[in-house]
Amino acid sequence: MALQIELRVPTCAPATEIAAFVARAERAGFDGVGLTDMQMLVRDPFVSMAMAIQNTSRIRLATAVTNVVTRHVSVLACAIQSVAELAPGRVRVWMGRGDSAVYSVGLPHSTIKQMREQILTLRSLLAGERVTFNGVTGRMRHGASATPPLILAADGPKGLELAGEVADGVLARVALHPKVVAATRERIAAGARRAGRKPEDIKLMFCVNGIVRDTMQEARELARPHCVRWLIAGGALTQGLREAGIAAERLPMPKELVEARPEAVSTLNLYPDLHHAEDWDRAKQLCAFLPQDALEQICDLIGFIGTPEHCARRFAQLSRDGLDHFYLAGAYTYEFPHPELQAFEKSIFPAIASLREAR
Repeated sequence: MALQIELRVPTCAPATEIAAFVARAERAGFDGVGLTDMQMLVRDPFVSMAMAIQNTSRIRLATAVTNVVTRHVSVLACAIQSVAELAPGRVRVWMGRGDSAVYSVGLPHSTIKQMREQILTLRSLLAGERVTFNGVTGRMRHGASATPPLILAADGPKGLELAGEVADGVLARVALHPKVVAATRERIAAGARRAGRKPEDIKLMFCVNGIVRDTMQEARELARPHCVRWLIAGGALTQGLREAGIAAERLPMPKELVEARPEAVSTLNLYPDLHHAEDWDRAKQLCAFLPQDALEQICDLIGFIGTPEHCARRFAQLSRDGLDHFYLAGAYTYEFPHPELQAFEKSIFPAIASLREAR
């Protein structure tokens, strides 16, 4: 299949400015954008999406990513359907267990069981079917039209299997290592087969970092907190690095990072967490321990980090390996990725044009 590339657009400014940036991303050639959903940190993605729809004609738009902890599933269904009516075929819902959106208000993320139940409920609501909440049965009156694709963000084995079981696609945050990618595909296929679905019908997109600068060193230094986040996250993220020979216990990691947990931001004296830190200089300082060779290796495992020429070569390599759909997140949560947009428009897209011709 033709290579597809989507860009994270932080909802970090008034909706009119977000819409203008999305229009620029469309002109630059991106296939889609994801609009961030973190109510304590940035603007509302659905308001931003509605504005962006009015300023564009082709580009796909998604929530990146929403959840059913801070949004009741009926509220989420109404918002999704309302924006989808404005641009049939261009709106998608990306949802996950919750990250900074839930931790920043002291709530736990969804369990896998809760995710399954809520996804099925969301599907029913969007289809106009009757649903019971707390003994009250009703339906969403404006449901039953064409429903947007539901993409589940996942990184661990259970989440990937759930996506194969109940979602239209997967936004997989996994290391770009052949063994990890193969295991990811198998987990998705296992969930699909369990539900009597065809694994090839489940769309697979990789959630990666995309940080492009004039020099390799500048890009990699910006990526330090993102690299360290994978080291301290535990679970599938850290295991993905292990598959490539990178083990956190072999590195001289500061005590506050060893003890860090996503929901305990006070441990790091950062708000709200390491990879969304408002004080990025402080985040980089905490991550200065990471040796240069490990930094370089992790950067290639978690995305496209480097010069435009380096990133173009990586796209060509991964495309040959059968990876054809990427969602790129820049370094910052509170700034638009202007350097990345410019690099793709002027250098990277022209260099990989043959990989994208059949879009």
